[in-house]
Amino acid sequence: MLAARRARYGLLCVASAFALWGATRPKQVSAHAQNAGDAQRAQPNRASLAMPLAEAVASPALRTTPAGVAVPMQAIPAGDYLPFYKGKSSTRTIPVRPFKVATRPVTREGYLDFVRANPRWQRSHVERLWAEASYLADWAGDSDLGAADPHRAVTGVSWFAAKAYCASFGQRLPTTVEWEHALNVVGPSFTVTNGASANTNLAASLWEWTADFNSVPVAGDDGDTNGSVATLFCGAGARANDATDYGAFLRYSLRSSLKGNFALKNLGFRCAEASP
Repeated sequence: MLAARRARYGLLCVASAFALWGATRPKQVSAHAQNAGDAQRAQPNRASLAMPLAEAVASPALRTTPAGVAVPMQAIPAGDYLPFYKGKSSTRTIPVRPFKVATRPVTREGYLDFVRANPRWQRSHVERLWAEASYLADWAGDSDLGAADPHRAVTGVSWFAAKAYCASFGQRLPTTVEWEHALNVVGPSFTVTNGASANTNLAASLWEWTADFNSVPVAGDDGDTNGSVATLFCGAGARANDATDYGAFLRYSLRSSLKGNFALKNLGFRCAEASP
């Protein structure tokens, strides 16, 4: 049984590396940097990815103006979240404070209102430091959705752009723990697929940004709250609290491969805020 499970995770490791990296990234992404300077700017370092929200909003490049109607929010009660990965010495849950999260990801229509009010986030104006060349690639123009369904979730949006959108409403991106806790509380209806039926235990057709996507919550009492992605990813079967939760494995695998300026065709976002 254990050998079969490890073999299955090994196959998932290889499959997700292809499915979550190659298949989700348009071919032109790797060629968007025209010179060494652009290439360096298009790969933000960890310090850039961890930029606090207040600093991001204050930056001239990221300052925003509210536009459109915010997505309705739902209250998520306080609780305990058991991370996908075990700690080194024990299994311990992470307490989650009550918060509110959007009932659905931001739509193309909603994001269109945002870029109209904030031209700096339009496709032809955004700097490569904040979003790569595939940003809003399925749109016909800066403020033209073309044939894209306005009511479907917006994709091809970078982490920086998603943060700016949420900040324009006085909100933020949910943390990874909050997002996963909300999924546990709400159930399968929390996930949204741009076309297919929702199934939390399979690869979805729509993934979502989280505020701390480049950290990995780990259940433990030894201070190991953010594990090394390199040591966890392909060894997930051995360190999983629930080795049958393949959906969680794929979500954590995807997040570990991201950079803040990535704009993937199946990666969207939703906003969150603290409960009063």
